[in-house]
Amino acid sequence: MDIGSGPGDITKEILLPFLDSNATIIGIDIMEKMVKYANETYGDGKRLKFEVLDIQTKSLPEKYISKFDHIFSFHTLQWCNDIRQIFKNIYCMLRPGKTMLILSIGHHRMLFEPLKVIMQDVRYASYMKDKSKYTGFHDSVQPDKELKEILENIGFQVQHCSHREINSFLSAKKFVSMVISQHSFAFLEQLPHNLRIEFQSEYTRICKEIQDNEYKSKQTNDELHDDKKKKDPLNYTVLVVYAQKNVL
Repeated sequence: MDIGSGPGDITKEILLPFLDSNATIIGIDIMEKMVKYANETYGDGKRLKFEVLDIQTKSLPEKYISKFDHIFSFHTLQWCNDIRQIFKNIYCMLRPGKTMLILSIGHHRMLFEPLKVIMQDVRYASYMKDKSKYTGFHDSVQPDKELKEILENIGFQVQHCSHREINSFLSAKKFVSMVISQHSFAFLEQLPHNLRIEFQSEYTRICKEIQDNEYKSKQTNDELHDDKKKKDPLNYTVLVVYAQKNVL
């Protein structure tokens, strides 16, 4: 299973080719429109299909219980606010002795800090409701240690759990466009058109401010005045976990 499969391209083009030729894979996503697109574009009815599922559900469908040898999830679980329930569900879906590989965002100033600021804006607060909960492990001092304890309490044998820094480059505008396409920002559809535009502009402004400050803090005076060298930093951390369900 691929949790948070989105449009399905990663599931089809990266995960599936690395599996055994007889293996099948299910991609799940909370967004119905995304699942419909994935099935129409990448589903084949034999080895690969996509289904709607909220991985935080407290009523896991029977058809998923103890059915999977491997479960993957990449850049998805940071959008969830019930981390323990997520991994309880993953544990239930795995067969005994089988494994999961998870990569989730840990600390990310541009992702989480603008939300905290905008949550205080009276124009958006009533629409956003509990979005302040969607901070993943961003505020955790030792997110890898915290996550490992959660997994071991559930029953996983944790083979690897690390907290790693990622350095990449992406403009604030492109970053915001990518972020607000996520299910956690579905509330934007309820906003009047003018407020939706203002929200995106405000989010972009705060992200750009964070980028500029990070850039300035890492450059020498000469580099700051050299426009040819200037790039937009997008620095964040990820949690990488490989764990096994206990053999009964």
